[in-house]
Amino acid sequence: MIDLETMPLPELRTLRAQIEAEIRRRGSATQRLIKRVQKLAADQGLSLNELLTVAGGSEEIPTVSRSGTAIKYRNPVNPAQGWTGHGRKPGWVIDYLANGGTLDKLAV
Repeated sequence: MIDLETMPLPELRTLRAQIEAEIRRRGSATQRLIKRVQKLAADQGLSLNELLTVAGGSEEIPTVSRSGTAIKYRNPVNPAQGWTGHGRKPGWVIDYLANGGTLDKLAV
């Protein structure tokens, strides 16, 4: 550890300048990273706040149809979850069918 009390004043000033330069450098790197993440989120139709909310686990990932295909089936337990009927069945559809439900009952 550096003993600041015994360090001469000119060395302290040099050290301070080096520390301030490093803080600025790291701060600008952080800002560049934030801007990159904002752009990536925007490319997916999300704001950075929405992305952080989803990542924090306090909200389900919104179901978005990227191809513009309309939602054909909705989760009766959580209407925010939908499925177009294309691609792999979501877990909630598999669970519903396993419990004796029919796909017709999920139809919008």
